[in-house]
Amino acid sequence: ARIIDGVHNNERLSVCFDTCHTHDAGYNVKEDFDGVLNEFDKIIGVDRIKVVHVNDSKNDRGAQKDRHENIGFGYIGFDALNYIVHHDSFKDIPKILETPYVGEDKKNKKPPYKLEIEMLKQQQFDPRIKK
Repeated sequence: ARIIDGVHNNERLSVCFDTCHTHDAGYNVKEDFDGVLNEFDKIIGVDRIKVVHVNDSKNDRGAQKDRHENIGFGYIGFDALNYIVHHDSFKDIPKILETPYVGEDKKNKKPPYKLEIEMLKQQQFDPRIKK
């Protein structure tokens, strides 16, 4: 909010909402996303959100780190991320997956995005995604 307040003509600024960053900053997106979004709206304005970065977190809430995890394998969890992705406030906002490549062999890791998108579309967690 301080950055936005410090910019002349700031009505032209938009923001990205990142699930991992928000969680790692200490906000309870897992159990109170609506409360987090209400607070965000009061401080910055939900109307400024023009894109959502979707990722789980390898850290406990408030860890002050930025370690993305695959959907459903971190501390935010599939149910919370599924709720966020399908939230009415984000209905017409583009979402970008920012999750790690998967696979046992470090030289042959693959992007899981197709599988993660399918999980979110079906609203059903699939633990086989990491294989």
